[in-house]
Amino acid sequence: MLYRNFTLILLIIVQSFSASGQDFLRWADEFNGTILDSTNWEYQIGDGCPDLCGWGNNELQSYQKKNVTVSNGILTILAKKESFQNSSYTSARIRSLNKFDFASGRIDVRARLPRGKGYWPAVWFLPSENYYGTWPLSGEIDLMEGKGQEIKNTYGTIHYGAYPPNNKYTGATYTLPTGDFVSTFHTFTLLWKLDTIEWLVDGISYSKKTKKDLPDFWWPYNRNFHFIANLAVGGNFLGYPDASTPDTASLQIDYIRVYQNLEDIFITGPDAILRNDVQKLFYTQKLDGATYEWIAPAGSQIVSGQGTSSIRLNWGLKSDTVKVKISFQNKTKTISKFVLALPDTCEGVIDNQEEIRSMYWVGSNGNYRSSLANPSKDSINSSNLCSRYYRSSTVIYDALIINTDLIKNAKAFEDGNLILKMKLYTIAPIGTEVNLNFENRALAALPYPSGRRCVLQAKTTKTRVWEELTFKLILKPDPNTPEAAINQLVLLFAPNTNSSDVFYFDDFSIKETPCKQETTGMLNQYNEASDISVFPNPFTNEVNISAQFIPTDIELTDLVGKSVIRAATIDEFNKYVATLCSGAYYLRLTNDTHNYYFKLVKQMP
Repeated sequence: MLYRNFTLILLIIVQSFSASGQDFLRWADEFNGTILDSTNWEYQIGDGCPDLCGWGNNELQSYQKKNVTVSNGILTILAKKESFQNSSYTSARIRSLNKFDFASGRIDVRARLPRGKGYWPAVWFLPSENYYGTWPLSGEIDLMEGKGQEIKNTYGTIHYGAYPPNNKYTGATYTLPTGDFVSTFHTFTLLWKLDTIEWLVDGISYSKKTKKDLPDFWWPYNRNFHFIANLAVGGNFLGYPDASTPDTASLQIDYIRVYQNLEDIFITGPDAILRNDVQKLFYTQKLDGATYEWIAPAGSQIVSGQGTSSIRLNWGLKSDTVKVKISFQNKTKTISKFVLALPDTCEGVIDNQEEIRSMYWVGSNGNYRSSLANPSKDSINSSNLCSRYYRSSTVIYDALIINTDLIKNAKAFEDGNLILKMKLYTIAPIGTEVNLNFENRALAALPYPSGRRCVLQAKTTKTRVWEELTFKLILKPDPNTPEAAINQLVLLFAPNTNSSDVFYFDDFSIKETPCKQETTGMLNQYNEASDISVFPNPFTNEVNISAQFIPTDIELTDLVGKSVIRAATIDEFNKYVATLCSGAYYLRLTNDTHNYYFKLVKQMP
């Protein structure tokens, strides 16, 4: 029958989900006792040495337990001018790491800030796992920062980007229209959703950041973070105390509350995955008393964790959606995450600097720029954008460091079962070497060859035109580095030289040898399903769907899995079809028992 008659059914489903979106208090500390609750918090002690002296900001204080008190429903962190070991001030810093970790929700902190030049109060979040790399790659969220000399101002900021000194941050300042943050308590709020972070003071929104604000870097705010509350003294952010600064000051916190709703909970896991990759972790927020039912895509297998808030999954061959149904307080919500399986066939692009992004620059000796115009379009590379690298002539082993969520294991590349390719345009002479190291960053910080699991190499055969290079294994400098401990790729253009040449690169791709064969549940077989058809294909201004089942979701994605249209009915869906750009798309039709995909092509009328 023609698929146009299930609007009412989907409307009821949508309404039931909306009803489940009410906030509930998930976690709180009201500081009602007489000591700090050790089930919620731990102390961080000292001046940060030897690993992070001055706590990374040239601060003056040493953190001590004695500078924390809890009384009359108030947490007080006291900063005091006094000599302690190598520090001229004492203060305190507490955190909730591994006691309460969270992603998403509404976070309220009611606090009163200190007065005095050089006093730096903060309530902020750091990642509970450095999944994307050490600071700032895995992110930082500053809910509230103050400057003791600016008693009417507060700051909300996120940190991200490449390794220092190429780290990035973006944020905003809020100025109270009347009063100040020192005389009275104020409520600082963060609204955290999958792709959005918003800051408020006393209910007034003053800043919002989204995934689009980080165009050249991944959005790391999709994994668990934890609380930190501290009062620093001096540092790069605000300067140092002077003669006007009082000898003591305090940050007082009335409460910290975390509210959650089922609508804002999301699945954390890789955005892109290698075909047939194994033991991939997916998790969502752990709610006390909730039940979890995970639904793996066709061709994939849950190997552990079913019934809990996290699972390990062996993936199949195709891009698809992993789902979890959460039942909590008599409400049920099914959430999903689309995961891109790369390459999408036995050989294909895994990063083209445009719509397919899985590899990100995080550091280099030379000068790197992304998303630049292709210097010479030709039949090898006709894309609009690529990356450019000016090699540093002062470093003979100039290293361009790339992080990727996709490649964590070197074995298949060493064995030749996966072959990595890259397109290159350079003014360097023919025969120039290009090395690609698979490394573990922490181990590679030790003397060579530690941490360098293997080296793949290609050599140029052309100059001033595009060519596709194929990397081949030439060396295993440190076979003791675990094959599954790879967390960075390092490109070395013209290694062991003082070249200052320019290199444009694009279109990283992977080839499987032998090719893994499709079995069940793949796109081509769905196209041949006898009980459903989609026409015309190619289409212009309308898509027709004829089916013997009732889908509960209609979604159109681009080829990298980004949702373009999502609708409850085909009529609603077709309202947006005419505005689509020409190109290829995936149409997904699902209900509780079916998950059909169709590859469609939009052409202009």
